[in-house]
Amino acid sequence: MFRPNFILLALGWALLQQVHLANAWPTPHQLSQWLPHFKSQRPQTQPDFARRNFETMSRIYNLTVYPNQLPILGGGGAAAPPGLFTQDVRGRVTPVGDFEDFEHSIEYFFSLSPVPQGNAVKGAITGYRIVEFSSQCPEIAASVVYLYCSVVDPGSPDHGRPLPALKQVAFWRFDSQGTVAYYDAWIPNLHSWVELTNGGVPVSDPQFQASSITQICTLTQLRCHGENRQWDSIEQCIADLSQKPYGNYDEAWGDNIACRSIHLVLTQVRPDVHCPHVGPTGGGKCVNAPYAERYFSDESLFGSPSGETFVCK
Repeated sequence: MFRPNFILLALGWALLQQVHLANAWPTPHQLSQWLPHFKSQRPQTQPDFARRNFETMSRIYNLTVYPNQLPILGGGGAAAPPGLFTQDVRGRVTPVGDFEDFEHSIEYFFSLSPVPQGNAVKGAITGYRIVEFSSQCPEIAASVVYLYCSVVDPGSPDHGRPLPALKQVAFWRFDSQGTVAYYDAWIPNLHSWVELTNGGVPVSDPQFQASSITQICTLTQLRCHGENRQWDSIEQCIADLSQKPYGNYDEAWGDNIACRSIHLVLTQVRPDVHCPHVGPTGGGKCVNAPYAERYFSDESLFGSPSGETFVCK
């Protein structure tokens, strides 16, 4: 089962704490000898600001490609290269949620990027291509990016086998230095992708859902202690979460299991922030919210009326 950003990645990430990263995974040079790389065509004929914006986006997506994200998995925002996001960056990624600061944005783009040790099929993002790009003024750009996934298992006959790709459609706003200040992105058909990479087992399958809840509760009890503790026992957690809807990954933002399976991964990075998100109340993230608040809260998120943040003026 390959579900980046979700449950098995969390289990694999728990194991990382026992292994030194430098010895656990190949270097980018070694990986280049295994798997095909996908390069995006640079906008050579466009203005300097367009090439600058394209380069920032390329650097961001390059860090979602395994094993480039590993330093950030180990060090968080402090390990992120400068010049990608401003310190007060804010953004929205549908169907996951809003991200109100630098650390949240770094966690979404890089800490949720899968490692092959974290899922049963040993899948990871192994390439990307910016297939559509437009930047008609220095502060705004729009893009469509394909994230190519494949099996990373050297020595196995499956090594390099393609897995279903992901797509991300995004609008970007940059500061005067070409650093991302705001973004509004969408991952279409995520629910279907989860099922395809799960061997075709539907998310609605009762056994799949029960297994997901058990994994969430087991890892929550392992990571969330002291002030971060959410339940008295695994059994209490399973009983509570079994009463909640599983949800779906095309609308993961809500008081459901799908949302908690995403935030479970991040409990390993910042348990004080993310343990409440997987807990019984949802901690303000995995909570039900009105449709307009989820998708049209531009003024509170970006500080400008809806429809004006990503417009050249």
